[in-house]
Amino acid sequence: MILTQRQLDVLNHVVEDGQAWADNTSEKNMFAKVAKYESAYDEAVAKGNYQTRKQRDDAGEQKRQDEYDNASYDVKRSREYPPATDYLDGIVKGDQTQIDKYISDCLAIKEKFPKE
Repeated sequence: MILTQRQLDVLNHVVEDGQAWADNTSEKNMFAKVAKYESAYDEAVAKGNYQTRKQRDDAGEQKRQDEYDNASYDVKRSREYPPATDYLDGIVKGDQTQIDKYISDCLAIKEKFPKE
């Protein structure tokens, strides 16, 4: 579907790829979506420092990744520990090898992420 630049800008405000979205919908749906979000797009542009939906999503993903990467040592540790059910399973089965493996895995995690 051929869009005007304005239609494409409004759609890109709402969806990641306005052209791809328009190509996979009816003309009626496209006009309805543009009409519905046109004022929100105009308000966002008027505020300045405008970003498309894709730019906002990418920035949010980067922020989440930064928060994940910069977590404190205890959070990083807790993500890495093996499930406690492995340890309990070893106890119930009487499997000393499984218990020892669990303990050595936990010690390795403590060494990898020492207390700060």
